[in-house]
Amino acid sequence: MKNIYLVQANYSDTGSLFLPYAAGTLAAYSLSHKIIRDHYCFKDFIITKSRVSDVISQMDFPFLVGFSSYLWNIEYNLILAQEIKKKWPECIVVFGGPQIPDDLTYLEKYSFIDILMHGEGEATFFYVLRAFSEGMCMDDIPNISFRKDNGLFKTRKEDSPDIVDFPSPYSTGLFDAVINNPKYKDVQFDAVIETNRGCPYGCIYCCWARSGSSFRKFPLTRVKSDLDWIAQHKISYCMCADSNFGILDRDMEIAQYTIELKKKYGFPQVFETTAAKNKDDLTFEINRCLDLAGLNRGVSVAVQSMTPEVLDIIGRKDIGVSNLKTQLERYNRAGIYTYTDVILGLPGETLESYCRGLFSIIEAGQHYCIAMYRCEFLPNTIMYSKEYIDKYKIKTIVSRFCQNHEPIDDNKQLGSRSEIVVETSTMSCDEWKTALKITACAQSFHCMGMLRFIAIYLRKAKKISYFNFYMSLFDWIETKSIVIKNIFEKVFSSVDPFLSGHGSLNFTDSRFGDIYWPFEEGVFLCCCAEADQFYGEIKVFLRRYFEDSLLFDDLFNYQKEMLALPGTGKKSIETLYDWNDYFNHIFDESITEPERKEMVITVKCSGMLSWKEYAREIVWYGRRNGKMLNTVMDSEI
Repeated sequence: MKNIYLVQANYSDTGSLFLPYAAGTLAAYSLSHKIIRDHYCFKDFIITKSRVSDVISQMDFPFLVGFSSYLWNIEYNLILAQEIKKKWPECIVVFGGPQIPDDLTYLEKYSFIDILMHGEGEATFFYVLRAFSEGMCMDDIPNISFRKDNGLFKTRKEDSPDIVDFPSPYSTGLFDAVINNPKYKDVQFDAVIETNRGCPYGCIYCCWARSGSSFRKFPLTRVKSDLDWIAQHKISYCMCADSNFGILDRDMEIAQYTIELKKKYGFPQVFETTAAKNKDDLTFEINRCLDLAGLNRGVSVAVQSMTPEVLDIIGRKDIGVSNLKTQLERYNRAGIYTYTDVILGLPGETLESYCRGLFSIIEAGQHYCIAMYRCEFLPNTIMYSKEYIDKYKIKTIVSRFCQNHEPIDDNKQLGSRSEIVVETSTMSCDEWKTALKITACAQSFHCMGMLRFIAIYLRKAKKISYFNFYMSLFDWIETKSIVIKNIFEKVFSSVDPFLSGHGSLNFTDSRFGDIYWPFEEGVFLCCCAEADQFYGEIKVFLRRYFEDSLLFDDLFNYQKEMLALPGTGKKSIETLYDWNDYFNHIFDESITEPERKEMVITVKCSGMLSWKEYAREIVWYGRRNGKMLNTVMDSEI
């Protein structure tokens, strides 16, 4: 029997690990064939970024090692593969996954790689193993590249097969050995499932748009069986990897089945999905049911850009954003948390259009979370082609990839690489850098709550747009501020070296733990740590908007006291206006001024004692639940 190892490595900093779903699907399909079971022994999955020497020492004469590769593990995979080849030169090294371009690049660059798999891997991996077991030529296996005596060879491209008969790594028991392995006794495992595969849309920055992968459904019996396994094995977090959950009518049945499992077993506790586009009613109803069952961790109401010309360029012109306000109001009235995704660096976007789009999202009612993603230049996307690079003058920078909240470690084996778009024909590097900082203003000061109440009051009562308010604030920070500007310079200190080709985009501060923080959380934490200086300085800027000093002082005090800083369990806030009722009616345009009423508001505070604890529990874990602001427990005259 020949030994097979599959690698899907990740890091674990919270005691949790994803089960290796991608690698598991390959093993499950291959092992469903007798010829594979007769010739090969599948050894333990390699799922952590353990020290390379330790991994190799535990291997038993590998015949073939397959690597599932993406942003977060490609560098580790390359280092491990090279060392495996040094020790066992005859070992066959196979690379696949979204990070592998549909060409010969990796074979040309890395002599220790023998075979590349392009696209979906279940059937392809089986064909490769079968070829070796039968001594067959691999020329007729579709979607691979490999080394031949006379050079490199790329086989024909073939559309992805039907998936109706693909076995699951859950129901076939492949993951039972993983969760029962003594070395993982302290690990909380997370799960990924698919109910369908592919995407009907053609976004140019996404791998699905160029993969040739049609939209296909897994049988409902398989989906329910996977959910049964997850519930029965007490898996708390389940991520549904569908591109558009809610696009099919049966998705409501899947959601209801998950809810029943939670009632029966208590698991899963979170069922996270990516909401379908252009299926607003069904998607809302699905998420309402999941939320009532406590399974929802927030709903993505994604736009990526608010600029019509950009949406046309990136293939999203038919995925409308015109009803964003309606959707956000609907979820808000139902008490369901939402977040809205945007991408910085898309072709056709200017600094002006990006910023106007950013604040128009707040105008539409997204006061809680705007998730900004830097445009990643990913292999196998339409945007990756020379045609798009030349047309939109795309400039990228390759650097170390630092996942948010990843532990700081100088060991390059734990790092990976990221290629980020920093310039296009419509946005310069300097403008891109400015957009980073303005986004942090919107996220830290508004969505995370430091100035949210003041900005909302100015919008409702004074008709001052969020764009005008926050752009003026940013200009003031750049030209007049001392305290806040110093914080921005510290948090964004990695950007200039990154743009010159050195270092990576990250922020660290030992006060908040030895991990990498996204910029907006870094700004928020540093401002909180210097809250008295922050509010003392920014009060000078804010006064210009108020004629009524009594109202301003009362609102300013309310804003400051509602920030959930480390401290006691609860406190009382005395106000001259009923601010709590006023901000509970954000979407009621008829209410423009607060009622003059002396109030005592009792709030539940964070109760955190240290900045490290606060950073982890309130900012990292609690951001999606709005824990950065104190919770109102009681309000009375």
